[in-house]
Amino acid sequence: MIFKAEHIDIKQADSTDARLIAVLATTTFYEAYFEQDTPHDLAAYIGESFNFDTIGNELADPNSSFFIVFRDEKAVGYAKLIGGSRDPSITTAKTIELKRIYVLERVWRKGVGETLLEHCMSTAKQLGNDSIWLGVWERNARARGFYEKQGFVQRGTLEFPYGDSVGINLVMEKML
Repeated sequence: MIFKAEHIDIKQADSTDARLIAVLATTTFYEAYFEQDTPHDLAAYIGESFNFDTIGNELADPNSSFFIVFRDEKAVGYAKLIGGSRDPSITTAKTIELKRIYVLERVWRKGVGETLLEHCMSTAKQLGNDSIWLGVWERNARARGFYEKQGFVQRGTLEFPYGDSVGINLVMEKML
């Protein structure tokens, strides 16, 4: 299935997209956090989480759905939904986790992230979910502001280990 908006296309990924997602994941995560994290912790997390084998296994997971967003036919970001994933602070009966949503820095504030998020929320609703939830690093003010603007509300916190560090993520939820 391909979703289209002006100059923006969103494609559901399959196993043939593992390398592209691995590259997008590495690049977008590094862009998002290189100024805040130590190089060692950032490299360790990226190496563990975004290598080709890990992404390939995640794509094969029947509970996961990946989407790649294109702007003017160029891949500029991706998102990952996980069905059946819960956090204790989420109380809705049927929920889905937005595990990752990242776009390249060069397309920030150009509507790409909003369009990709809208697509994820629409997909979540079509799958029969009552809400969508995510974890966002407590010190990532830009991302927190983005989610709050989209109607997400903080429900709790969770630990996020990466490298030799442990960050605190805010658990945020939006009713669908």
